Amino acid sequence: MSTRIIYDVSIEFWSLSTLLIHMLTCLGTNGFSIQIIPRHSVDSVLFPKNLSQKEKHNRIVKLSNARAFRFQSMDFANVINSTKQGIKELQPIVMIHPGYYYVAKIEIGTAPYSALLLVDNGSNETWVQGNGCDKCFPLSVGSFKYKQSRTYAAIPCDHPLCVPRICHENLCVYDILYGGGSRTKGYLSSERFTFRTSNGRAISYANLIFGVGLYNQNIQFTEPMGEQNNVAGLFGLGSGTRSILRQLEFDTDLRFSYCLSDWSTGQNTFTYISIGKDAQIRGNDQAIVQTTPLLPDLNKYFVQVLGAAITYLVRNAYNVVRAEIVRHLQAYNWNPMAHSGLHYDLCYDVQPTENQQFPSLTINFLGANLELCSHRVFKLVDNNIYCMMINPTSQQGSSILGAFQQQDYRFLFDVGTGDMNFVPEKCQLN
Repeated sequence: MSTRIIYDVSIEFWSLSTLLIHMLTCLGTNGFSIQIIPRHSVDSVLFPKNLSQKEKHNRIVKLSNARAFRFQSMDFANVINSTKQGIKELQPIVMIHPGYYYVAKIEIGTAPYSALLLVDNGSNETWVQGNGCDKCFPLSVGSFKYKQSRTYAAIPCDHPLCVPRICHENLCVYDILYGGGSRTKGYLSSERFTFRTSNGRAISYANLIFGVGLYNQNIQFTEPMGEQNNVAGLFGLGSGTRSILRQLEFDTDLRFSYCLSDWSTGQNTFTYISIGKDAQIRGNDQAIVQTTPLLPDLNKYFVQVLGAAITYLVRNAYNVVRAEIVRHLQAYNWNPMAHSGLHYDLCYDVQPTENQQFPSLTINFLGANLELCSHRVFKLVDNNIYCMMINPTSQQGSSILGAFQQQDYRFLFDVGTGDMNFVPEKCQLN
């Protein structure tokens, strides 16, 4: 039985960076569900098939680092202090995002342009690279030929969703600058979006507001595939007025849930993100649903969907956690590797036994506790090399709860009630 170490750490949820949303299944009046597949899965079109375990982890950390760097530029500390609750009452805060590294298969316009879009619930904006862009990223399937779509329309300056009101020749312009120098700019537009179900049926929504990106600089999600990249843009599920969650509020009911299976088992590597009335969470005597509040009055959730692949803690908190784990493992004569050749900060070259195991952790939310068993803290990364799936970020940045630490829990985000709920669940069974 592994030892449990308890810490009180303020954490945020941001997007699930390693998952692929492969298809959307319509469930009628109950909402709809989207199938999600780990980026490194054999089913994934986003991850090269011939990578070693070590190479996969290095790529995952590189992508997660980029996401963590993005949030370092956001002044969340001031946001927390500006609320009536104050920083002490909010400890710990969790942010999570069906964010940056989900991909949804979507058809846009008529005749339809078939695109993979990264689902980001850390963003309100949906955008796709437009044909004729001045600054473009590699895209093997070609950019969206918006001028040829019969249902396309550019949004005028007086449209209520043209906020902030940036205009060119009376047309609304969007301009998004992400951390790390990523930027997309173009025209705010209206178009028909179609989602395909597993049996080939389609569900369509007309006049969704999104961006046609004509200046796209340093877009980091394209890097793993290079010239073979087939991800055309972003699908925003934040809680702001331009997010898909808000635009389709009648169907989404401003709620979604997901449950991530342990990808290391090699079984049932896909799961679903459920949106609308189908987003449910249930407990029992052995697994009690816990609830923690979302931070109010934000366009982004301050418990947000699906984090980066690994967890990031601000430096002071990380130093405490690292020192305690190192001290605990020294009782087994286990010492950290000086140079692992990996992008994780704390690694061990050891062979755990029944009596010598890595510790578990508990993350204390406001009114709830998330228990992380040892295999969600340390993972086998290479031959006999185990690394802690937690890295430090800058003290001015935000702590991020990663996808590894969310495995085998169901999370429900309900913007309407202002709550995040979670409960243990064997996700490969759903």
